[in-house]
Amino acid sequence: MKSSNKALIALFLISFTPTFSIAFSLMISNNELISQIVFILCKIWIFIVPTYWFFKVEKREFQLNKPSKSATNMGIITGLGLSAIILVTWNLFGDTIDNVKIFDELKNTGLTDVNLFIAATFYWIFINSLLEEYVFRWFITMRSIEFTGSENYGILISAFLFTLHHSLALHLLGFEWWQTVMASFGLITAAAVWSWLYVRYKSIIICWISHAICDIVVFGIAYQIIFT
Repeated sequence: MKSSNKALIALFLISFTPTFSIAFSLMISNNELISQIVFILCKIWIFIVPTYWFFKVEKREFQLNKPSKSATNMGIITGLGLSAIILVTWNLFGDTIDNVKIFDELKNTGLTDVNLFIAATFYWIFINSLLEEYVFRWFITMRSIEFTGSENYGILISAFLFTLHHSLALHLLGFEWWQTVMASFGLITAAAVWSWLYVRYKSIIICWISHAICDIVVFGIAYQIIFT
């Protein structure tokens, strides 16, 4: 099988799973427990498939690349820079967010319970962001490059797929169309930066550092939206 066709199959198996998870929780299911089960199953799927593909389909061996100091600094710098943009945008437009509508939409997920929200925040910052880098920056970005034959196109495809499920979540939570468009532009920009970091440094740790810094700011804002 041609490598480009193989890459396309890999992308098909994994790319839209996060979007399905969001759609199921916020559009299909009205049951908190079922929503959480589907969420967990989707997370397991997007971890297992890339791992199986790497070892069994591509028959590669695991190698841990220790990031250099300059690469680590780049992760920190990009994370702080993107976080600054998020904070400026929040200060300019935060008052336009409909907090009550978002709170109501989140009830079925259980995230309106402050203790669960705090636990989920730690999960998203320290575990989920690392999983997303593993999936989107390592697996999807590199398979997209293999499929298209272009680093730039690969980065754009990966950034689009990363943005897709986040934008759907914002829309379903009650964001106005222009708020979703604005946030999506920020998301696709951040995702492209993180994919570029991976292509340049071949380390998901660098991407994760930048991503986690941004998530700290994002979930701080989310706490204000839901609980204040």
